[in-house]
Amino acid sequence: MNTEGKIPSVYGTMKKILIYLNSPQEQKNLKGNLAVIRNSAGKNYEDVTEVWPILFPLIPQEFLGTGPLTYKEKALLVTLQLYAIGQQGSDKMPDDESNSIGSSLHKIRGEYSTSLDKRFNTMLTATTFDEFTYHLRQIFKMGKSNNAFSANFPALAEDLFWYQNGRNKQICLKWARDYYRPAAAGENDQ
Repeated sequence: MNTEGKIPSVYGTMKKILIYLNSPQEQKNLKGNLAVIRNSAGKNYEDVTEVWPILFPLIPQEFLGTGPLTYKEKALLVTLQLYAIGQQGSDKMPDDESNSIGSSLHKIRGEYSTSLDKRFNTMLTATTFDEFTYHLRQIFKMGKSNNAFSANFPALAEDLFWYQNGRNKQICLKWARDYYRPAAAGENDQ
């Protein structure tokens, strides 16, 4: 996938994966692939072998590990699972350019504030990556029920990589700032 001699990024790789999965040549496989990916959510990483033929060919060689999944592989896998959950029953490609999931959730917060706030805060206090992503999946399922919810999946993949790489507190703080910021004039007036 790294054809230009540039060092690949998690953000750029996720963007390329989504473009590829939604390309005209892949349309016939899209729903089946998304179902396979969606069904892998929440399972142990070692037990999702049905996803590897979909994901690994799309990941740059530099990201592929030799032992347990690398942080980059996990970030891309979890993001792809969340994308598959979000796309269930939808034919449109998400186009949210928000900086973070906090920004994306902020857009729907008014309608669901009590339950969403509780889930969001529980996610932010998670002590492991697996616990964090479990709560993120629950929030995603809740957000998916709102047609206005979308996410910047490349930015999410990048955040999930850095979360695992020792910057979990910074990622949570960034998401919380974006989520709880005051509403701009005219925002949430649906």
